[in-house]
Amino acid sequence: MSKFIKFSLSFGLGLILCGGTALALDNDPALHRLCVGVQVAPEAPCGSRPQANTEAFRLLTKEYALALSPTIMAPAETMGINGFQFNVQFATTTINADRDYWTTGIEDENPSSTLVATRIGIRKGLPGSIEIGMDTSYLFFSELWMFGVMAKWAPHEGMDSVPIDFALRGSFNRLIGSSELVMSTAGLDVVLSKSFGLAGVVNLSPYIAYSPLWVFSRSNVIDSTPGTREVNGEGDFVFTEQEQRVDRLTMGIRFITGAFNFTPEVTLSSGQQTYGVNLGADF
Repeated sequence: MSKFIKFSLSFGLGLILCGGTALALDNDPALHRLCVGVQVAPEAPCGSRPQANTEAFRLLTKEYALALSPTIMAPAETMGINGFQFNVQFATTTINADRDYWTTGIEDENPSSTLVATRIGIRKGLPGSIEIGMDTSYLFFSELWMFGVMAKWAPHEGMDSVPIDFALRGSFNRLIGSSELVMSTAGLDVVLSKSFGLAGVVNLSPYIAYSPLWVFSRSNVIDSTPGTREVNGEGDFVFTEQEQRVDRLTMGIRFITGAFNFTPEVTLSSGQQTYGVNLGADF
């Protein structure tokens, strides 16, 4: 357990240092353009007293959250008390790139139809059929990172009388890297799976899960005319706290051979899909 704690602290410190820079890249949010103009002028597209376009903000942050938040990438069974695993994941998530909240709400006004994220994580098995972990996600072509923790419990693990494995998994994730957007997510996964061997060489574990995700988003004070001079903050506005729930269905299959595992997975939600793979190594 001490090795896990030391690794976790080093891992977390590295993420904080990596998140310290602030550059505007194509997939970074440009919330200063998500406004309803009042008294519009060429030098002030949102007007002197801009109003926040809350509906556009909700849709944009929901799709950001689905692209950045980690998915399950594992069946219901836990790793066992001695288990320790390092994971690398890649995922692509479809977005509604032709909608106004994407063409005006991020730095790239002609966005791609998908967002690509990579994740690294660690998992540790504990007594009582419990598993904990931490991970970070990075959105390509952005300065956005999402740092998170998870815990999983398999209440009847090891009971031969129950043919299907069952687990509950909870997660919490926090966005870093944006001066405008403040966002966190919380997930609850109900996972069913079944493991079996193939030719005595490979272990297969198909799984399915109901995975609702709660998205909490707001903004800091936003200057609608960045780089220009304003008087008494008249061009400023803010997005208040928004809460959304997204229902997701997750399906995947894990392949294990030796100390390595490979997991392809698909996560479906209304209007969006995430396709990902996980590469893991057990220690």
